[in-house]
Amino acid sequence: MKTLTTLAAVAALIAGISIAGAANSMDKSSTMGSSSAHVTGTGKFCINGAGGALNCQYASLSACKKAATGSETCEARPSSTTGSKY
Repeated sequence: MKTLTTLAAVAALIAGISIAGAANSMDKSSTMGSSSAHVTGTGKFCINGAGGALNCQYASLSACKKAATGSETCEARPSSTTGSKY
């Protein structure tokens, strides 16, 4: 009976460690994408502003460039998909 209790305790310890490890790896993976820029607006072109924020309210690159000031730059809106449409 003592052996069975010891085995149960060891199994519970191992299960606890693996659950904690899985939770820790989930925490890390949820923050991996947090370094991406904050995107506002629904336009195809964005002004890349301070702190990497993207103001995407422009339908054309020329409209974006007209609105950009100082060191702001224009870029195409980042794609939300990773695969090909075809």
